[in-house]
Amino acid sequence: MLLLAVEEPELEHARVYAEALGGEEVDLREDPWFADDLAGGFVIEGGYTLDAMGATTAMAEAARRAGVDFRLGCEAKRILAEGDRVHGVATDEGVMSTERVVLTTGPRLRFLPRAMGVDLPVVASRGWLLETAKVDPPPTYAVEQAAWPLQDEMAALVGAPTLGEVAEGTAEQPGLVSLLLGARLAGHCLIGTSLRRSLLEEPETPETVRRLAERAVRVSPVLRDVPVVAAWSGRRAVSPDGLPLVGSIPGVEGLEVAGGFSSIGMVTIPAACRRLVNGGAEAFDPGRFA
Repeated sequence: MLLLAVEEPELEHARVYAEALGGEEVDLREDPWFADDLAGGFVIEGGYTLDAMGATTAMAEAARRAGVDFRLGCEAKRILAEGDRVHGVATDEGVMSTERVVLTTGPRLRFLPRAMGVDLPVVASRGWLLETAKVDPPPTYAVEQAAWPLQDEMAALVGAPTLGEVAEGTAEQPGLVSLLLGARLAGHCLIGTSLRRSLLEEPETPETVRRLAERAVRVSPVLRDVPVVAAWSGRRAVSPDGLPLVGSIPGVEGLEVAGGFSSIGMVTIPAACRRLVNGGAEAFDPGRFA
């Protein structure tokens, strides 16, 4: 993986990040795939892009083989409890009796427990991706620009706006764009990513697509004439301190949560859920927001 500083102000952050991961500086001027005026780059061995759809499919298949029964298209409407103990979930298919519920509903994490008087302070952010046609020659590395905020900085960027901010239009700020680029087996590339507040289920700020394209061609002249074949966005869940919520929800026996992973969910959720089962998730205790 290449950790990239596009402009000079990003260079020191990239250097510190790379040193922590054992990265080595490279001279990108020797690689014609990259623009010749980039601030700097650091190669980090063992860093790769993850195929999110492939990983999701693999984990679902592993769960099926372990005996999990998926109820696809069956929406959970309400968590049922007697006193402070969970006893079931009301769904499209009727009531399912259970003594344990784990909430993993992403940016909609706070909706179901509200009916029980529990408010999980998770808000939604939106990120965009572009998909290109075949890139020839392909990129030498998977690329991550050193402009992405740290987890504890995200809440300040995407926290829930006030009614006054919505009324004044200040909640419609364009957000942050930082290059994340990875090649796929067929030769095409996925290009991201972005971060902004999101209040709507429908895609917001489609002009982010243009900003991502600008960032990509700034980094590589090879990409300028490559066709863009698709663009889409998705929503992420973000907590007030940028860290996930993993563990039991105080005051309701049998109700647990695994959410608020923001942009790092695909690479951190497996380990977080192992900690949910086996212990060791104290740093992510939902009770810190009680």
